[in-house]
Amino acid sequence: MPETVIVGGGVVGAAAFHALAARGERVTLLERHRPGLGATAWSGGIVRVFHREPELGDRALEGWEFYREFARRTGEPAPFTPSGFLSLVGPEQADDARKETARIADRTPARWLDPGELAERFGAILADTTGGGVWEPQAGYLDPSDVVRGWVRAGQRAGGTLLAGTPVHGLSRTAGRVTGVRTARGELAADTVVLATGPATPALLTGWGIEHRLWLQTIQVDLRRPAAPVPGHPAFTDHLYETNGRPDPDSGGVFTGHPTGHRPGSEHTGELDPECTRRAGEAAARRLAWVADSRPEGGLRAAECHAPGELGAVGPLPGGPDGLLLATGFNGGGFKMAPWAAGEIVRRITGSR
Repeated sequence: MPETVIVGGGVVGAAAFHALAARGERVTLLERHRPGLGATAWSGGIVRVFHREPELGDRALEGWEFYREFARRTGEPAPFTPSGFLSLVGPEQADDARKETARIADRTPARWLDPGELAERFGAILADTTGGGVWEPQAGYLDPSDVVRGWVRAGQRAGGTLLAGTPVHGLSRTAGRVTGVRTARGELAADTVVLATGPATPALLTGWGIEHRLWLQTIQVDLRRPAAPVPGHPAFTDHLYETNGRPDPDSGGVFTGHPTGHRPGSEHTGELDPECTRRAGEAAARRLAWVADSRPEGGLRAAECHAPGELGAVGPLPGGPDGLLLATGFNGGGFKMAPWAAGEIVRRITGSR
């Protein structure tokens, strides 16, 4: 039976590992540290459906349906925390958002809220309700560590092999085709190699002499503590002021993010940037009423892998060697897209025979 090697034990690699093993495929997962310790550890674990791009909405819907039944589908615990999700738009974006909400409403309880309804439902939280928003009451989040561990354990039970603490030093190739990977443990043969290495991907491909169009973008998420508790605060994204975040029950604060505009030279981004914190606070205050009286209390800063467009890089690398598949470049949305990406990897591998 053909062998698949997945490089990278984050949420996307773990999802693909389980999906292939559950189908009876021979699959080995290689992780340079321990599964879930890379970019996945910084994820908010948010699961929601609405996107302005319908194809992204369809992919996210696969994730929403899978994660809500994670324990049944994997036999592993990963509690789903319902928080609701609010997608806020500007007036010029409202018509398209309303139409997309109607399209997905038959499979997920998404509801369009016009400015008046938005003010009535979330007026205590929002400083600006113009434009309207999409409310997903059953959206929420999971602990990414629980999810990765669950997928890996379920994949191992189904016959998959995990090799942790095993960085990949290079690809083995014959006549322009990838035939395996080289590691400190020796060469591991494979019919297909799946690169699910998140922010490490651009440097790996460049180091192996493979042309690509991927790049890194720095993300920074600040933990803000309101002057007074904000009960019922949903997870959110704001397409007008470009902010996003979710509540953090452990601290009583709210994580808020805003584009940094920074492309780091490596996956190591350093400490929080005070200027990014300032800009993020200003942007969030334009939409969220409580932010003006809040204070930042630390946060997270990391790199994420980007690909051209919004759909990520899942499948063969254009112009790359045969036998190599990518599963990366989700522009920060890899967690919610992981179930779809895993299914696409399965389709690519099993459909090519």
